[in-house]
Order: sequence, then structure tokens, then C-alpha cells
Amino acid sequence: MSSVKRIIGTEFHNKLEDAVKLVETEDYIRIIAHYDGDGTSSAIILVKTLLRMGKKIHLSYIKSLLGEDFRKMILEYPDYLTIVVDAGSDQVGYTPEFEKIIVLDHHFYKPSPARALNINARDFGIDGTRGACGSTMAMVFSLAVSESNSDLIPFFVAGMIADKQDLGGISGLNKLILDEYSSLYLNERNISLEGTTVLDAIVYSTDPFFNGLTGKPDEAKKLLTGLKIPHDTSPEKLTEDQIRSLEKKLTARLLLQGCGIEAIKYVESDMMRFNGLDYNSKEVSSIIDGNARVGKNSVAVQFFLGDQNLREEVINGWKTYKTRLIDYVYRSISEIVSLSHVQFFYAPESEMAGKISDLLMLYVADQSKPIVGFNVSDDKTKLSARGTIRMVDNGLNLATVLRAACEEVGGSGGGHDVAAGGIIPKGKEKEFIELVNRILKESSKKDD
Repeated sequence: MSSVKRIIGTEFHNKLEDAVKLVETEDYIRIIAHYDGDGTSSAIILVKTLLRMGKKIHLSYIKSLLGEDFRKMILEYPDYLTIVVDAGSDQVGYTPEFEKIIVLDHHFYKPSPARALNINARDFGIDGTRGACGSTMAMVFSLAVSESNSDLIPFFVAGMIADKQDLGGISGLNKLILDEYSSLYLNERNISLEGTTVLDAIVYSTDPFFNGLTGKPDEAKKLLTGLKIPHDTSPEKLTEDQIRSLEKKLTARLLLQGCGIEAIKYVESDMMRFNGLDYNSKEVSSIIDGNARVGKNSVAVQFFLGDQNLREEVINGWKTYKTRLIDYVYRSISEIVSLSHVQFFYAPESEMAGKISDLLMLYVADQSKPIVGFNVSDDKTKLSARGTIRMVDNGLNLATVLRAACEEVGGSGGGHDVAAGGIIPKGKEKEFIELVNRILKESSKKDD
């Protein structure tokens, strides 16, 4: 029995084998990946796997998860076998007549009579919020093709980190995969900073986000000077004493921000080193996610497929993203509006709304209620909602809440219990947020 079959079980593996057989019959495969860090990491895994199979590939990214937008993408190349990763389970209901679609997903979804091969982690008893993400699904597909594809583990880890499934400890299918292939990486527990110098690492730090230090080089210099740490020291070359003193200061900063234990644990994290890669797991994830958020998904894919000529471009894309994100977070802090059971703000870019919501919820905003970020365009409003694991443990399911509220105002939504998104008609923001507030209020009464 193969390692992956032993990990995931016969039923799950049989589904993946069905997908592999479909792929083997086609010369040309289309991949549609969600545009974010998890989706782009998944794309790297699938592209590399299919190239090794001798397939010709067309890669594109999906931003809008509206059913009609998904259908338009499928209709662009209706005759080609399409693999949809980190999305699709909910959307294939809008393409019920198409059989040549393979879905590798982990989100909540409504069952539909679609003829696509819909492979979702949740259908096999796996927690798609903490135990499996898009890159997990891409990885198990790749391993079902060949165990030799285990060298793609770094990109599975990158997607898992981008989807924040490492927060609070790695679990579920993610952990089973890492345990099985533990010989392929080295674990190191260290302070959660990335960059060539410790000064840059603090200034560009978003996970964690240090209010008053992140994006503030003068303040970061004062902190390091006070700790007698040279500004140009590499984070990897900090002494044990320097690491401990810096950790204490940064943890104290998060406590003053009102952060919960979920965020404070992120000051120190487990990182992995992989053979043949210059970057650790957090850096790989950050580079992929950063480039994805500024529309340079394919640059990140090409770089990690081996094009070293793109090194400077991917680092510049990462820094552009970080600079823009930090600016948006500071702007959004002062614009958060709080209702009794939910808080909200308006994000300047739809691609950034989810990440801004993440950072506000974890590091800055009121920890007692979820946050919703709106991005208003010409005809519709995209939204991203975030809660905390503690809220979920107390009964919150944002996927259910957003789906109900979005549909009530003529839109659609879904996702995870701790993080969800949707699209509603422009001008319906007030009605929507009041509806969310009411749903959460009624839910809290039931819990009481």
C-alpha cells in the first residue's frame, strides 16, 4: 500500500485515482486556481506534477467565486479537462452538464447534481478549516500520481501557512502528510521574522503585525538599539539571548494591542528547511502569497518551478505587497465601525480585503466579535469576514452566517467557519451588515 493511500484511506484514494485516470487520457489540461497564496501554491504543485506527466498546461486564476463567473471561465475552454483547485465545490453547481472537471477543494459547499468529479476534503471527515487546504488537496493528488512527487512538499507547506492552518499547531491531514515525509525537511522553532536583516524583518512584519513597529523603521531601530541588537543582523544569526529578549518585547507589544493567545503564539513558530531551497517555509509562503496579492501569481509559479532569473522580481513583488498591506492596515484601523455583534471596515482593494481582515482580527481589532471587510466596485461589493478560533470554539460559523446574509440581499457567500467571503449587490452593505449583526445576536442568545 502506498504511503498516501495509508494516510488518507481507500475511499479518498480511489477518488484521487479516478482523477489521475482522467488526466492520463488527456494531452492538454487546464488548471484554474484560486488567486491567493494557498491557490497559487497549489498551482505550483499541479503544474510541476502535470509537466512530469508530459501534459500541456494552461494555468489561470479565479478571483470571483460567483457561480456565473465560474461558468464563464469554464465556457472559455469547454472541451478541455479542467482541474479546479482551492475552489470549485460550490461553483460546479453552475456547470452541471460538464463532466470534464476535477475539483480539489476543502471549503464548505452545498451538494449539487453536477457531473464533475468533486473531491472535497470534508466529504472524507477531514476538517477543511484546520486540517486540509487547497495545497493539501493538490499534494495528495500529486502523490496519488507518484510518490516521487513528495519533493513538492515545500509548496504544500507554503499553502497551508498562507491559509493560516499552522496557527495553533498543525493538525489533521496536514500533520499526517508532514509526519509521513518528515525526512524531507528539518524543523526549527524560531522567532517569526523573515528578511535579510532583523530591522527589515520587523518593519515588514505582518504576521505578527506589531502596531507602531510594523512599517515604522525609526521605532523599530529604537527597539533594537535598546536591546543592543545590531540593525543589520540576519534573523538567522541572532544569539539565543537576543532572540529571547526580542521575543519578550514583541510579545509585550501584542499584549498591549489586546491580542488573544491565538496571535501571541505566532511570535514564535515552527519553520521548516528544505533541501535545495534558499528560503524557509514561512519565507516561501510569504513570497508566493505576496506576489499573488499583487497579481504576480505566474511570476511566483515560474520562479519556484526553477526560473532563477525571476528572483529579484519575486522579492520586489513581495516587498510591494508588504508595503501596500501595511499602509492599508494602518488606514483601516481608524475606520473600523463596531456594532453590537460584528465590526466592519471598507478595504481599498478586493485582493487585499481578506488579508487586511486577517490582520485586523488577529492583531488590532476587538477580539470579541468577527470583522467584515467591504470592497465596493462599480456594480458589486466583495466582502471578507474573519473571526478567531476561540469564537469558532464558542459556536461561530462564518460560512453559514455569510451564506445566509448574502443570499438574503441577492448575493452569494461561503467559506470556512473562521474565515468566509462573498459578493453582494452594490448599495446593500448596510442591509447586509445589519443582517449579519442580527444573525450573530440571535445565535448568541441560543448559545446562552
